[in-house]
Amino acid sequence: MRILPFSILLVALCLRLETASAQITDRPYVEERYTRSARITRVQLTDRYTIIDMQYGEPGMRQLFRMPGLSMGGQISIDPNSRLYKPGVTSRRYKFIRAEGIPVSPDSRRVGPGEVVSFRLFYERLEPGIEVFDFYEGKNPDQVEYWNFYGIHINNPLRRKPQPRPSAPAERPAEVPREEPPVQEPPVQEPPLSNLPDKAPAPTDTPKAPEIVNLAGTVYDAKTRKPIPAQLTYTEQGDSMRIGTSSGKYRLGLNPRQRYSIGAGAKGYLNTRVVVSPADSADKTRLSYDFYLTPLAEGASVTLNNIYFATSEYELLPESYDELNGLVEMLRENPSLKIRVEGHTDNLGDFDKNLELSRNRANAVRDYLIGKGIASARLEAKGYGSTRPVSRGNSEAERQKNRRVEFVIVQV
Repeated sequence: MRILPFSILLVALCLRLETASAQITDRPYVEERYTRSARITRVQLTDRYTIIDMQYGEPGMRQLFRMPGLSMGGQISIDPNSRLYKPGVTSRRYKFIRAEGIPVSPDSRRVGPGEVVSFRLFYERLEPGIEVFDFYEGKNPDQVEYWNFYGIHINNPLRRKPQPRPSAPAERPAEVPREEPPVQEPPVQEPPLSNLPDKAPAPTDTPKAPEIVNLAGTVYDAKTRKPIPAQLTYTEQGDSMRIGTSSGKYRLGLNPRQRYSIGAGAKGYLNTRVVVSPADSADKTRLSYDFYLTPLAEGASVTLNNIYFATSEYELLPESYDELNGLVEMLRENPSLKIRVEGHTDNLGDFDKNLELSRNRANAVRDYLIGKGIASARLEAKGYGSTRPVSRGNSEAERQKNRRVEFVIVQV
């Protein structure tokens, strides 16, 4: 009989006790996953770790490997920069600790066709009360398939603090009353009027800026005005984030010192995007914005609200790129979609020059999309000058509505 050293027995006993006290969720419900090659089989919460059991490869299912083009096998690993988030609150990251059963990138392991690999990942412990979290490994480029899971539901209730039992008050000895001489208070010396300050001193403490600004709202169908399931995308400290909502309602925790371009999209709808700068808002802690998505249909028209040109020019300003990149993403997700970019101006100035300016601006948008890899055959460009106003007013605000760039769906 082999006798194990005491130290090994002690470690094994500690691991067994930790596992026994862990909160375990088998086959957790996942709202969205952006891979079919890996799945989460169990989540354990111990006093120190969030332990995620995963499986790569499923028998009878077509494999999607990390290295495309290798239909007979692939390479797998876990990125050490992967982390966990509470949905919409990316300011708190639960970092990767270690892995068991899978190499840590840049190392990798080859997996044969039909092979199933089980492995375990250790992260910092999620705070009690976080019962839905996101698993983010990385932004998916064309060459690598990262494992990103959104809306993972687990058992992680808040811990109740034990309430101390009230102790009986100690009995005080009875005090013997005694007479004390009256206290003579000195007369109050009023300061001379000439020495009084003109103004009250300013407070020295300045309010601190909030660490997180909450942005909340709902994604609606623009025609029915009913909430729809959708995905929101934005960039947080260089990371491309995607948040899913099955009810249409969303809530994001934003850095008050960062500018965001937040996009909303749903299957069968045109994407839309809004620019949010929490520092410029009147309410520094809570913001709200509702998205209205237009269904994909031939003839549907969408105004690109954040396209900017210099006055009387047609060169795109950098502030336009976020809006245009959202349009690029939509065209990539719908490869059969064809659109016509339309430029419009107000009625000030020469009619022919306005017509030429609107045409050049529409072409500038088309050229940008082509430069991002969209086939030119899918894009038209046309300028209408001032012939199609959306407002008949003569004020500057009304004229500004007429100076716009739109796109119209030609083919779905």
